[in-house]
Amino acid sequence: MKFLRTVFCPALVRSGPAACAALVTLSAAGFVGSAAASSPDEKVVCTQSPRSAWMSEAKARALFGTEAFTLVKFKISRGNCYEFYAIAQDGSVVEAYVDPVSGERVRYNRVSVTRTEQTQTRYESQKAR
Repeated sequence: MKFLRTVFCPALVRSGPAACAALVTLSAAGFVGSAAASSPDEKVVCTQSPRSAWMSEAKARALFGTEAFTLVKFKISRGNCYEFYAIAQDGSVVEAYVDPVSGERVRYNRVSVTRTEQTQTRYESQKAR
């Protein structure tokens, strides 16, 4: 969670404090529950194929749809997945795992921020497999 705050909160100045608050709320909640993002202990495994068979990062970014987000962080997870952390135009935070061989979405978590008098956070999660 420290990773998410370090990467996204400084860049969220444009999206507003509510987006960073959602990220901090996610961190404080410890990603608990079926509709939460992956915990640090959970290992999402995508493929055992050699990296020579993987699609390029550029193609994976295109499949993910990076143009729909204001900020996208890309990395390769311990489970051999392309992992994306992104901030949507509405300030919601997205975590996605993509199989680097097939391009299939393995996991997609989105935390939406609704701005009211008191900031509320709505969690949505989709498991593709």
